[in-house]
Amino acid sequence: MSSYKVAILLRTKNRPVFLRRALETLRAQSFQDFRIHIINDGGDMAALRACVAECGPSWGERLSCVDLPRSVGRSKALALALAVSDEPYILIHDDDDTLEPSFLAETVAFLERDGTGFYAGVTTSNYDVYERIEDGRIITDRKTDQFGRKSGSLVDYGLYLSHMYVIMPITFLFRRAALAVAGGVETRLDYVEDHDLFLRVMMAGEVGILEECLCSYHHRLATGDANDASQHEVTHDYVLAYKNGIIRKAMQGGDRLRQMQAGFIQGNHLGRSQLGQLSRQVAQLQEGFASLSQVMVELLGHIRR
Repeated sequence: MSSYKVAILLRTKNRPVFLRRALETLRAQSFQDFRIHIINDGGDMAALRACVAECGPSWGERLSCVDLPRSVGRSKALALALAVSDEPYILIHDDDDTLEPSFLAETVAFLERDGTGFYAGVTTSNYDVYERIEDGRIITDRKTDQFGRKSGSLVDYGLYLSHMYVIMPITFLFRRAALAVAGGVETRLDYVEDHDLFLRVMMAGEVGILEECLCSYHHRLATGDANDASQHEVTHDYVLAYKNGIIRKAMQGGDRLRQMQAGFIQGNHLGRSQLGQLSRQVAQLQEGFASLSQVMVELLGHIRR
C-alpha cells in the first residue's frame, strides 16, 4: 500500500499546454500528500517528459508515468491508472481541468471526518471556464459558477441514475474501498466511462456535497487538433448512445442496476417529452389568445365607427 493518501489519475495525449497547467495547480495544493499517476495514452514520450521536468523536477517518486505505444482510449487508460495506483483516495483528473488550492485539503478532510464509511466520496461545486488556444497560450474568455453550483448535503442517487445530475470527474474525490462494490471501469465504453463508474461507486455509500467552488471544468470550441475536448472526437451523441445501450441491456435481462437505471432514464425521457408537449400546447394557446386579441381590437374599431 502506498504511503500517500490520494491517487491523482491523469490521462493525457499530446497536450503539454494543459498538462503543464494541471501540474502547476497540483503543485499549488495546500495538501500535498498525494501521488500523480500519468497515463500517456499513445502520445509523444519525449515531449511529456520535457513537460514534467519543466513543471518541477522535484516530484520524485510522487509522480509516475506509464507510456503506451499506441492509444487505447479513455476507458482502458483509466482502468490502467486504477490498476497501477493503490492510494486510499482517488481523483480522476482530466488533463485540461484545474483545482483550486484548497480542493484536496477540503475533500480529504471531509472524508477523514467520516469514521463510519457512510460516504463513498465527496463532490464540490465547480467553475465553468470557457477558453481558447492562441499561439500555444491558453486564453480565458469567461469563468462562471452559474452552472456548476451544487447545493444540499447529499447527491440524489435517483437523479444521477436519471442522467439529470452530473458529477464532473474533477469535482469528485472517492474512496478506493468503494471499488470493491463498484467493480472496475467498463472498458467497452469509449465515453461516459467516468459517469458509469461513479454510478456504481454510489452503490458503496453516499456522496457528500461541498458547496464551495473548489475546481474548474474547462470548455473549448472544436478546432480539429489535439487541444479539442474529447467529445469532439465523435460525430454522434455519445451520451444518448450510452443511455440507449443501458435500455437495451435491461431489455435483454441485464443486472438489477441496469434495469433500475433504464427505468430512471425512461422516466426522465417521458417526463421531458410530456413537458415538451405542454410547452407546445402553451405556445399554441398563446398564439390563439394573440389572434383572438387582434380580432377583438378589430371588432371594437368597427363598433366605434
